[in-house]
Formats: sequence, C-alpha cells, structure tokens
Amino acid sequence: MSPSTDNDAAWGEEFRVRFARARAELNLHPVGPTASALFESAVTTGRAAAAECLPLGLALVMHLYPLCALRSVPLPWLSLANARRALLLHAIDSRSLILANAGSERAAGAHEPVTVTQTRGGFRVDGTYEYMSLANVADIVLFSAPLAGSSNAVFCAADLRADTVRIGGPKFRGSMRLSDTCSVSFDNHRVPNSRCTVIPSESALQCMAQYQRSWFQLLLGESYLARIGHLQRQWSLERTVAQIADLNELACMREYALRLLDDAASPGVVESLARVTAAMKLRISWYAQSTAAALRGLDDTAASELGYFRLQPTSDERILRSIGANAHAAA
Repeated sequence: MSPSTDNDAAWGEEFRVRFARARAELNLHPVGPTASALFESAVTTGRAAAAECLPLGLALVMHLYPLCALRSVPLPWLSLANARRALLLHAIDSRSLILANAGSERAAGAHEPVTVTQTRGGFRVDGTYEYMSLANVADIVLFSAPLAGSSNAVFCAADLRADTVRIGGPKFRGSMRLSDTCSVSFDNHRVPNSRCTVIPSESALQCMAQYQRSWFQLLLGESYLARIGHLQRQWSLERTVAQIADLNELACMREYALRLLDDAASPGVVESLARVTAAMKLRISWYAQSTAAALRGLDDTAASELGYFRLQPTSDERILRSIGANAHAAA
C-alpha cells in the first residue's frame, strides 16, 4: 500500500467513526409541518456538527438539503410524482437511509454528462459525477440527467450499494477529506420506474434545481456561521461593527427566505427564493473569508476550511456575474 493510499485509509476510518457518532447523536431525518419548521429542525443538526468539525458538518448538509427539498417541494396531490415521492420518503424514514446528491457546477465541462436511457421497467444510468459527498456511507443518490433520445430530463433516486456503481478516491486533501467527497460512476446501472420521474420541460427542471439549491445555500450558510461563531469564541476574535451589521442583515434575509419557503407553490416565489439565498451565500462567504484572514497563524487548518465556501455552488464568482459585478475587482 502506498503512503498516500494508507493516508486515505486513515482519513476514511476517521470519517466513518465521526459519522457513526453523528448518526447516533443527531437527528438526521428531520420533519416539520411546514417548510420553515422543517428548516429549523434540520439546521439544528447542521449547526451542531459544523461547529465542532466543519467538513463533517458540510457532509451532513449534503444529506439534509436533498432530504428537506424532497419533503417540501410542492407537487400536485394526485400526481404520479407525488405518489413516488411518498414511497421514497417512506423507505428513507423507515430504514433511516442516508442520501447524497450528485452533480456540481465544479465539474461543468470536465466530463461527459451522465445519461439516462429508458429500458423495460425502468431506466439505465451511465456516466460519472465528479463530486459527491458522503460517497462511502450514503444509501441513495439523487440526481437529474438528460433522457436519451428526448428533450426531457429524468430525476432519479439511485441505489448506491450495487456492483454497477463505482466510488472513486477522495477529491479533497487534508481535513476536508472528512466530507467524504468522491466521484461516483454508473455503468449500466438500473433504476426502477418507481424511483424515477420524467421532468417534462426545461422550466420545470430549472425550477426544481433552484429550489434544491436554495435549501443547500440556506443550510450550508448556517453551518459556516456556526463554525465561525465557534472559532471566534475559541480564539477570542472580536466582531467588527461591519460584521455585526452583516449578521443583522443576514438574519432579516433569513426570515424573508423562510417565508418564501412556506409560499413556494405560488408563482414566481422559487425564483425570488433563489435570488435571496444566493445573496445570503455571498454575504456569508465574505464573512468567512474575513474570519479566515484573522485566523491565519492561529489556526491555519480552520482558515483553509473556511475558504472553501466561496467555491461551493453557487460560486461567489458566478453570483457576482449574475448581478453584473466584477468578481475579480471585488476579491
């Protein structure tokens, strides 16, 4: 065994130990009567994990956000999609399954897209997603991919524990390996009809992607804020007046975002939610970067971990471009 492989094995074992502890101590399957109540339940778990270990907290967010989006996305009551959603959630809750979400802006253009082909009784999946957290412990991976021979896409909930799925090595080095982020490849992988839903239009696909991304940015941002607060207390870092003002504005934006979550079925609300959560992500990223600068020389590992937020989808650069700002000038 090479030194790098041995090191990867040690990190993998540490991740499994920490994940098992989190699974025993934290609520990884939150519920709530409304989307905002669901968020408050889920964010408690994300904050608790991230405050002590940011990479593990981020990994748990990668389970929590698709689960919360799946629970709360508005679907017609009598639709086939809603019936299949109910069956999937029953399996997840009754067996305490762990979710992952595949697909990333990081990998855009880096590989051939995953394709889905309709077959007898279901769909065949082929291809590779370069980034997937919780790769070695997740039971089901959620993703959307083009349907071959069609202009439609398919939303799939694929079983990860099959010999037609290959998990690659860790994508990150150092402490960030505790997010268990790896590539995942499918080779003639079959997903039954009951675990797939055809998305009939580009607008529907975009709406679903925006809704999921909004959950991701809300939960991820709160996890970073929990870690920042922990580090500020640990190292006695003083908050500047500007940072206090930023936190106040973020609290107001968060309150507004939760109202939008509860009203997501109304026309145009998901687009507004996406804009608000992107603005929150950018503001928290700048806060993380300023905290990282204050930590350099005191805790370089923590400073490096905080720096990842600006790259995580949607990246700071992409958000700045979307509002007509010069990302390099702002850096």
